[in-house]
Amino acid sequence: MKTASNEKQIQILEQKNSELKSIIKNQQEDIENIVEQRTRELIDLISTKDKFYRIIAHELRNPFNSILGILELLLNNFHSYEPREIENFLTILYGTTNISFELLVNLSEWLSVNSKKLSFNPEEVDVSKILSEAILATNLTAQHKEININNCIRENIYAYVDVNMISTIFRNLLNNAIKFSNKKSSIDVSAQLKNDFVEITVKDNGIGIDEETLKNIFKIEGVKSVQGTGLESGTGFGLLLCKELVEIEGGQIWVESVIGKGSEFKFTIPNSKIID
Repeated sequence: MKTASNEKQIQILEQKNSELKSIIKNQQEDIENIVEQRTRELIDLISTKDKFYRIIAHELRNPFNSILGILELLLNNFHSYEPREIENFLTILYGTTNISFELLVNLSEWLSVNSKKLSFNPEEVDVSKILSEAILATNLTAQHKEININNCIRENIYAYVDVNMISTIFRNLLNNAIKFSNKKSSIDVSAQLKNDFVEITVKDNGIGIDEETLKNIFKIEGVKSVQGTGLESGTGFGLLLCKELVEIEGGQIWVESVIGKGSEFKFTIPNSKIID
């Protein structure tokens, strides 16, 4: 025989059961939403990476086609060319091969970063000295377009960074600036101390970057086939790698640009005094 007390307990249990069912239902809906969102993100990531790899393959195919074509011309008609013509062919071969090599190096380093296999060995370095070496490595490409690269970083500005990483960042930003600069222009690289960081600016007077491109310039979605002012091939892949490396160093990277007036790529790296 049911008592009032029993009936009240049953009502309480039924209410708690109803509340529990509601909680479980809400949790299931939350889980389903999370799974749906993660699935969409995974599909987008796979699609983006597929696009990325297709672009890389395309960018490698083009220069190698040029290399093979020029080599075939030289092999079949070597004795019919004047020394000056051969020199021009060799200059083109060098430039094309250098672009392909840089792309392969960047791809290798990016894969190492994303697989966590890239070693990170920071030390105290003279920023101006590292930049001078990067300028030397990109000088032939700059000379081809009669572009002056100015090292405006004063000596004795030290940072606590991995030498290989900072060298790669400099080379990629300089190559990018050269690619989108007009002939007979200049590129200025400067630095200033900001608290515990060194802020570096790579400034060009090139064609600038539109707002839509700026949104994805440091994202994998922003990797796409583009041509420089001298019809150089490129993907923007080096900028993606720069972001990865700058963040490993503990800094940030961004860009300020106006169409027709050039761009300023800026990034921060730890000041050496952090190690004190």
